[in-house]
Formats: sequence, structure tokens, C-alpha cells
Amino acid sequence: MRRELLLGLLVAWLAAPATDARAQQKKFEIAAIEAKLFYSNTGRFSSNIVGKPKFVLHNVVAGEGSAEGPSESTLLIVRLQGPPRGFLKELRLRVTARAEGDTLADHEFEVGAMNSAGNYYTACWLEDTGCQPIDVVAELRSGKERKQVQATIPFDCAE
Repeated sequence: MRRELLLGLLVAWLAAPATDARAQQKKFEIAAIEAKLFYSNTGRFSSNIVGKPKFVLHNVVAGEGSAEGPSESTLLIVRLQGPPRGFLKELRLRVTARAEGDTLADHEFEVGAMNSAGNYYTACWLEDTGCQPIDVVAELRSGKERKQVQATIPFDCAE
């Protein structure tokens, strides 16, 4: 009886880390995709333009619309959320950005430890932006599990 109990405890102990890893992985999420215009005349960045329909992205290369100046580059920021100081060894983030068939970014990142608030940030620089809509896909991967979030930056230009 004692041997069976010890064997049962040993099996439960060996199985627990795998269960904890699977449960912990589900806690890691893509919290937000943000994009900020880089103003070439001041070196400053705009506020987040993703999901902001009142921010007009028309002719931003000339500083028109809601832009505070000319912008031909955009900073993408992807924020992940997880357990505070949490870490999952094989957690990876892939970020792609495409505009009318052209790939502006296709980067894969190893995800480090979450900060004390449970956040982790990564960034991608996009060049030659401002006239064509950009489709952004962020995919969080660990093993076979995939979580994906999409965003569109609705740039447009006209004369």
C-alpha cells in the first residue's frame, strides 16, 4: 500500500510540470498591436493610430490628414500579456506587415520574461509607409499552439 502511494505521488509529480506548462502557455496572449507615425520633421512619434477611426491617415507622407508633419515610417509595437515575471521557454512571436502584396516586415522574436506587470513588448520598424493600407499579423507560438491577432492601418493617398 505504501509503495503504491509513493508510486502514485511520483507519477503525479512527474506529470505536474507538463500540465503547468500547458496551463501557463494559455495565459500568454497578444494584448495589443499599436502603430505610431514617425515624423521626419521633428523626430517625434504620433499616438497610437491602430483602431482610431478619427485619426485621418490621408496623405500622411505630406503631413496631411491628422498627421502633425510628414511621415514615411511607422513603428509597430506588439504588447503581450502573461503572468508577472512569467516565462515560457519556447514562446515565439512572429510579426508580419504587408501592403498591396509587398512584405514590409516579417520578423520572428523569442519572447523573454514578462515584466512585473505581466507585459512584454516588441517592436518592428516599417519604412515607405503612408499611402497604402497595411495589414499586420501577430502570431504567438509555442509548440503546436498558435494565437493570432490582426490589425489594419488604413493609409491612403490621393492628389
